[in-house]
Amino acid sequence: MTPLLKELGAATGLLLLFLAVIASAETLIRRRRLAAETARKTVHLAGGLGCLLFPLLVSSWVTVLCLASGFACILYFGETRRLLQSLCAVKRKSRGSLLFPISILILFVLSKDRLWLYVASLLVLVLADSAAALAGTRFGHRFYQTSPTEKKSLEGTLAFCAVGFLAVYLPLWLLADIPQAACVLTALLMALLLAGLEAVSIGGTDNLFVPLATLFLLWKIPDKPQVEILFQVLSLFGVAFLVVIANKRYETLPVRPLIILTLTTYAAWSLGSLDWLIPILAGFILYNQLCAPCLPRPPDPSARKLLRPLYPSLLILFFANATFALSVWHGPFIAATATATSLCIIDRFLADPAHPLLGGWRLAAATLLPGTLSLLLCTPLQGRVALLAIPALVSVCAAVTLLYKGLAGAFPSALPWKYSVSVGAGVAALAYAGVQCAGFVPALDPSTWKEVFRCP
Repeated sequence: MTPLLKELGAATGLLLLFLAVIASAETLIRRRRLAAETARKTVHLAGGLGCLLFPLLVSSWVTVLCLASGFACILYFGETRRLLQSLCAVKRKSRGSLLFPISILILFVLSKDRLWLYVASLLVLVLADSAAALAGTRFGHRFYQTSPTEKKSLEGTLAFCAVGFLAVYLPLWLLADIPQAACVLTALLMALLLAGLEAVSIGGTDNLFVPLATLFLLWKIPDKPQVEILFQVLSLFGVAFLVVIANKRYETLPVRPLIILTLTTYAAWSLGSLDWLIPILAGFILYNQLCAPCLPRPPDPSARKLLRPLYPSLLILFFANATFALSVWHGPFIAATATATSLCIIDRFLADPAHPLLGGWRLAAATLLPGTLSLLLCTPLQGRVALLAIPALVSVCAAVTLLYKGLAGAFPSALPWKYSVSVGAGVAALAYAGVQCAGFVPALDPSTWKEVFRCP
């Protein structure tokens, strides 16, 4: 048999398998032998396990692309036109069925020739996610809101964490050439992080975010020294403790935004170092301290008001880590984070009818403190270079902050726009990067975990 005929035969067999899974679920739900959510998860589980055959039967990504595209169209039209009861009978709105085949394609392409990488990412997507849904449905008692129309359970999150550990550990142990201790520590760290990510994913987006995050973490973690992986596990607990204690002091965030802030803060710590964590924690504390006179804001389970100001900071963090240019981008990161803090404080006062204007010492503190405090706290780690950066950083942040306040006063109906803080923080980061590139201020020198754990 020629390779082409073999490929076509494998594709046809997989196509028939997936159609049989959907047809069986449809038959059972129409005969009222399966509940809507159970039928949906049955398709997810059986179809996902069938995708484990891709690396064994299919050699070309084009074949997977054709299968994924075809099923994405079938699932999309079946759900939107309400043709497939196993997908559209659930009341909540979800795009998980459409994102699922897209994730499979990405995993197949990016994990080429590394079976353990594909298997681990797919098992987390299929088994851990299904375990979370089933545990939440059957045993869920402690629920938390993730959106105005969606909630998840603590029991489901714990089930995801437990099954996610096994889904990562077993492929690493059986299929990869990695020491067993490293497998255990990697699986533990990833289970905790992925459980948090799944907990905050809404609308079925976990079908995309969870496998991609699994792939990314499996690229980054297993090759690290075992003592560093253990340190990262303990660090995750430490960061979560600090964020929870700070939030309990100010009672600012509900559960989902609190998890997102914890993951964001840990990302700054893990992908950067303590130097990158300081601006985020300092900004959170300063924001709550200076906004204490304002009326409490309504809960925001979507966490969009928390995430949007941090978009430039997160983009800089991931770019700096990916390009190994942490020293080049640390200054712009602090500029973006400090400016976002200042602009969020101004927005908080603008939205409060009792304190619509921010002036006097509070305006000065909101303008000057975020950047100054961040660099002062970094001084013990970076030395004199952090002190030298204060004038330029504070000038950039103050200029953007005061301009923003002036525009908000002149155009009260236009500001705050939902992305205005993101744009302001991005402008501040670019401005500081320009000042640094021109040589007016030296590049900061943040510490890195590579220096800590790999120095001779």
